[in-house]
Amino acid sequence: AKLTAQHGTPFYRRIDAAATPEQKAAFKELTVEHITATELAGEATTSVLLNAPGNGAAIGGIKVCTENGWFAARPSGTEALYKIYAESFISEAHLQLLIDEAQGLLAGVL
Repeated sequence: AKLTAQHGTPFYRRIDAAATPEQKAAFKELTVEHITATELAGEATTSVLLNAPGNGAAIGGIKVCTENGWFAARPSGTEALYKIYAESFISEAHLQLLIDEAQGLLAGVL
């Protein structure tokens, strides 16, 4: 309840997107510089991560954050797809915008 009061009600979703073997392999080649978008879902991006902030371990994909939401994407280890995880602290509509823009951004770099 305290986190919800501080950050707002979270709206979360995970989706699976079809991916070729080449697209899945492209995740390993991603760098922060590949993500040139300065906005996501109408907000300035605050960070682009390839490693966990706490221990620096590779996250196996990419995470892009804004003040009120984020998305992370990584390839499946067993299926011909990649997974997008997204969370908004604004609304369901903002969450959908995060997902839509994440898919467009990934289509441009994979």
